[in-house]
Amino acid sequence: MFKKIILFLHRWLGLISGLVVLVLSISGALFVFQKEFTHWLRKDVMYVEQTQRQRLSMEEMYARTADALEVPALYYGLVTYKDENQAWSAFSYIPNPEPSWTYFGAIKEYKTAYVNPYTGETQAVIDEEKDFFQIMKGIHWSLLLSTPIGQPIVVWSTVIFIVLLISGLVLWWPKKWNKAGKQKSFKVKWGSTWRRVNYDLHNVVGFYALLLALIVGFTGLYWAFPFAKKTLHFLGTGEFKLPDTQTTKVQSTPPAAPRDAAESPLEVAYKNGWEEFPDAYSIAFITPRDSAGTINAIVRGSGKTYYERSEMKFDQYTGEVLQIDAYEDKNAGEKLLAMNYDIHVGAIGGIPGKILALLICIVSGSLPITGFIIWFDKKRRGKRQKSRPSFYKGISGNGRKKKCKPSELAEA
Repeated sequence: MFKKIILFLHRWLGLISGLVVLVLSISGALFVFQKEFTHWLRKDVMYVEQTQRQRLSMEEMYARTADALEVPALYYGLVTYKDENQAWSAFSYIPNPEPSWTYFGAIKEYKTAYVNPYTGETQAVIDEEKDFFQIMKGIHWSLLLSTPIGQPIVVWSTVIFIVLLISGLVLWWPKKWNKAGKQKSFKVKWGSTWRRVNYDLHNVVGFYALLLALIVGFTGLYWAFPFAKKTLHFLGTGEFKLPDTQTTKVQSTPPAAPRDAAESPLEVAYKNGWEEFPDAYSIAFITPRDSAGTINAIVRGSGKTYYERSEMKFDQYTGEVLQIDAYEDKNAGEKLLAMNYDIHVGAIGGIPGKILALLICIVSGSLPITGFIIWFDKKRRGKRQKSRPSFYKGISGNGRKKKCKPSELAEA
């Protein structure tokens, strides 16, 4: 009786969420290698030839990049790189102030500029709104609907998917752990009928992908539920709570007299930032918006992942370091929280991890398909059996019931 209830829930929850899970799986699979394909496709604009040793000043680069984006300030920072042959970059994102139902309608402007740090020439300005991988991300995030409309659908479909994985494990569990039971539960019987192969692809392959599919699904809930964040923090620290994000507030101090220096504060901040993190992949510098604000910097330790992220604050009048919030100083729970995105897309394991994430997406997308085939085929066969004649075809001349031959039943 218990398994019948689980089967009923498994079947109907699968039918309710199956199409969304399929779309999320396909978009996730196409997005996994976004960084690698983007670097390959944009190689000509993301990298430059170092024709001279002296780069332009930070002020000059900041101004030229802002001009390329046609914005008054780089609100998300000017990204500088350790690789001297990589163009500096910045992006501009402006949401549409008018309410919209769709992903495209919610964006007024979203573009990235790549600028040569030695000549100041604009390599390219790319419209990210229409970029293939950004569209895939939009599908995965909210089904190309605006976030308030589409994301709840995505989030609750993901919750249902997790429930389906757990209920599927209950249904998969062998009645007997003998040789026959193990073969049925752990092996796909490729030489059997298409129905059996389809069933095994749903049952057996789903079991092998269970743990990683649960991890991918759970990390996807990070952006919607504090519960997911608290759980990650608990796994690292044993404390089921959100980490304290309050830091000591620091401000820039205006000088008593005009400052006379050979280098600008932004240039000094640039040099101090790279001195503190000489092995970083990139450092983005964000200028302050008021007289008491600081020059903020976001440090990425690696170009392959996002979790090794540190932050710095500099005095806007001197460029001196005021505060460092280094990734290495975080506790295990905070590090797990920082790793969530890279775990979700498989980047935490490098290229092998991304390949594994791709396979999990393919398997996750196949489960609604194979499950629907199982349900539809049983439904169709049930209707066909109801339309067939009964086992006893009629009454013979002597008053006895006449049995149908197997061949007659097969033709019915």
